[in-house]
Amino acid sequence: MQSFKRLLVLIIAVALAAAVVFFTLENRTPMSLLFFGWQTPELPIALYVMSAFVLGLVLGPLLSWWPHQRMRMRYNKQVKQLRACEQKIETLQAAEQAVSVKAVEELPKA
Repeated sequence: MQSFKRLLVLIIAVALAAAVVFFTLENRTPMSLLFFGWQTPELPIALYVMSAFVLGLVLGPLLSWWPHQRMRMRYNKQVKQLRACEQKIETLQAAEQAVSVKAVEELPKA
């Protein structure tokens, strides 16, 4: 099963690499982009598309990291609060049991 997964990953990687090569070869037409009055030099279309793809691959995880960290910090805080509450409950239960045992011992015997 492990070798099948490796073979499948290899096939997908080769297909993706071939798609990138074909895309690059098909889109070699030079062009320039105009963005808010700023004009880029004339470069192949594939370079702009691949640059946008790589930028998205880098920025996506970076933008989702901060909310994940905040959630993890909140989770850790709640775990500490839960442990403190559980310890307080155990202490109160032990105190209640000690009081009830003492009350039973003080009952008049018939």
